[in-house]
Amino acid sequence: MGTQGNIIATAASFVVRDLKRSVEWYRDRLDFDVPELDWESHPRMCVIERDGALLLLNEGKPTGPTNRHALPGSNICDAYFWVRDVKKLQLAIKVGGTPLFAGPVTRRYGATELMVLDPDDHLLCFAQYSTQT
Repeated sequence: MGTQGNIIATAASFVVRDLKRSVEWYRDRLDFDVPELDWESHPRMCVIERDGALLLLNEGKPTGPTNRHALPGSNICDAYFWVRDVKKLQLAIKVGGTPLFAGPVTRRYGATELMVLDPDDHLLCFAQYSTQT
């Protein structure tokens, strides 16, 4: 892959049923930084961040199942995060009270992954690759 490309980042964009509930869940359970929002003005969108990784949360009515329900039935995640220390993240998730959906499991492609579900059934995968330092 070249280093001269123009794209510098990407972010998943999730449709959530209740923006306030989702913002609070990501803040309290996964330690995302969230902006101060005026909930009385009924915001419908929010960008949250953790360690430089962004998620866009958009309040609305989901029109279908999340990716993890896509055929052929494998656990296809909705967002994939590369992390430096999956064990440190696992401890933080456990302390936050978030149940793990799966993992940590070491895959044949060199990743140790753990997965959690958010309140809207989005499957988040956090992966540490054995070549990471």
